Amino acid sequence: MKKPHVGYKLLAIFLAGFSSILFHAESQTDPSDASIMVALKHSLNPSKDLGWSDPDPCNWNHVVCSADRRVTRIQIGRQNLQGTLPSTLRNLTELERLELQWNNISGPFPSLNGLGSLQVLMISYNQFSSIPVDCFTGMSSLQSLEIDNNPFSAWEIPQSLRDASALHNFSANAANITGEIPEFLGADDFPGLTNLHLSFNNLVGGLPASFAGLQIQSLWVNGQKSDAKLSGSIDVIQKMTFLKDIWLHSNAFSGPLPNFSGLKDLQSLSLRDNMFTGPVPLSLVNLGSLEVVNLTNNMLQGPMPGV
Repeated sequence: MKKPHVGYKLLAIFLAGFSSILFHAESQTDPSDASIMVALKHSLNPSKDLGWSDPDPCNWNHVVCSADRRVTRIQIGRQNLQGTLPSTLRNLTELERLELQWNNISGPFPSLNGLGSLQVLMISYNQFSSIPVDCFTGMSSLQSLEIDNNPFSAWEIPQSLRDASALHNFSANAANITGEIPEFLGADDFPGLTNLHLSFNNLVGGLPASFAGLQIQSLWVNGQKSDAKLSGSIDVIQKMTFLKDIWLHSNAFSGPLPNFSGLKDLQSLSLRDNMFTGPVPLSLVNLGSLEVVNLTNNMLQGPMPGV
């Protein structure tokens, strides 16, 4: 058998080397995403323990990439991180989950305008100073939004949130939200909303009529810190038949209690420290699903529900 000509050997070596270089290039993080991730690393300055020392961000701990090497998940909650966030995060256009909760990240939270693939945003328990009004524009895939316990400057729930019509969970306790609960937080704009937690803010006004028909199971608006607090009637909750937990305590709600007969799954009800008057309705007394109920510090009369 003839030995391969030296020229063929050189060609084979060249092609093998070229294929190796090509494969290596294709396996790297998308260049645009890589530059953003490097900027994020520099702004947070994490310790080596986080595992972000590899030159390829798709190989970092708590970072997930797609088959085409686009960054889809950044899950760095509870990592004792400090620093700020770069404004370029909004250019991670394939990002599906951004989890930064329980750190000490500060500064303005950047706009994520246009992140149409983002499904989960968790930034609770940080030190963010503000949130932009256009932050949620274009977030048509967002399902869970948790921004609790941040020292934001005073802000109102923005119109841009309407773009996040796929929301199931919106939790913004102790987030310095002011103004009224907007009417657009209703079944027309958020047909799948099941958890709405807005406790310990500075909200005023009443529960929107648009709440009727919402599939909310857990509604927390207790402990508003505004002078006027939340007030008025709570009649709308009788049309929120999916409710399991209602926390309205430490506000200024008033009037007679509504009919609870339609709330067959209600398990927890806290109405203490309001200004309700009149008899406790039999529909509440006879509600067999209740496990926890607190009606103290009102002006109610008659038998209280036993649990």
